[in-house]
Amino acid sequence: MSNPLGKVVSKPKGRRLVISDIHGCSQSLQALLEKVKLSDDDQLFFLGDYVNKGPRNREVLDLLIELDKQSNTFFVLGNHDLILLEYFTSEDDQRKAQLEELNGSVFFDLPDSEKAKYVNFLGDLHHYFISDEFILVHAGFNFNLQNPFLGREDMLNVRSFYYDGSKAMNKTIIHGHYPHPKSEIEQAIDEYQKVIPLDNGCVYYKDREEMGELLCLNLDSMELISQQNVD
Repeated sequence: MSNPLGKVVSKPKGRRLVISDIHGCSQSLQALLEKVKLSDDDQLFFLGDYVNKGPRNREVLDLLIELDKQSNTFFVLGNHDLILLEYFTSEDDQRKAQLEELNGSVFFDLPDSEKAKYVNFLGDLHHYFISDEFILVHAGFNFNLQNPFLGREDMLNVRSFYYDGSKAMNKTIIHGHYPHPKSEIEQAIDEYQKVIPLDNGCVYYKDREEMGELLCLNLDSMELISQQNVD
């Protein structure tokens, strides 16, 4: 499949690991990575929404940029990441107001070198990855489209969608974007459903029932590794 929005990634010798929706929780991410114990043979996929809402948005991006220097890390763009990217590239007042409301004002008034660092990272992100029997995306797909893999807005923003096996090539979709109770996530994994959510709303620790953990799914064993919010 040739598509500039996505990329097909070959299976590695090691594990395929997926983390979703960090939202500025850098210490939680670091704690989760310590549990995961990433090896050189593993692949690590991130499903977007790295910034906004949480307390340490720049720290998350800085950590991901360091991880990006390794060839075994892959990042998709989330809707919150796009807000930041569009602010950096246009300085639009509406985007600035959104960032301020979402606890993203730490990105205001940065020196040009810092802006360029974040723009280079965010501007190079894909909208989805295909890894053998899995499709990894931030939000999901609109299967009413003739080619759902061209639905840029849907891949960033859709909150619910039906599954079309023929258009999805019978692959399992792993997505984030919309927080789900951990029991629903675990059920989807245990039943090996064709659509598996992975966002447990780490940033909503103590605010929403059954939420507040940053999750990592091992695609090869379907093991879920979790880290409670420590930010």
